[in-house]
Amino acid sequence: MNRLLPLVLAATALTAGASQALAQEPAAGRQCFRVSQMDGHRVADPRTLYVGVRNKEVFRIDMHGACLAGANMGDPLVIETTGGTDLVCRPIDLDLKVAGTIGLSPCIVKSITKLTPPQIVSLPPKLKP
Repeated sequence: MNRLLPLVLAATALTAGASQALAQEPAAGRQCFRVSQMDGHRVADPRTLYVGVRNKEVFRIDMHGACLAGANMGDPLVIETTGGTDLVCRPIDLDLKVAGTIGLSPCIVKSITKLTPPQIVSLPPKLKP
């Protein structure tokens, strides 16, 4: 039994290393962005936020509740990510709060969708981040 312990520890270390490497880069086909590359946002309605990334990509972030109801266009976002990286690929990767006049309003992210170029063009000017 004691001979198996080093093998179990080695396998655990390999699995942990592989998991960390996967968390650093998006999987093929995933629509991800880095929080550090965000360059603007617009509140569309109480449940919808548009985020600009690197001056060319736009992501639509839908919330479970109306956490953006009291938010103004200029209210700052308080964003934290999980997993030790600023890469956002899934709703669980993003801890989002809006800093408004009444304090921090937490949001539960329902979905994150990267808009296509035609969808970005069709956005009204007031909603383009």
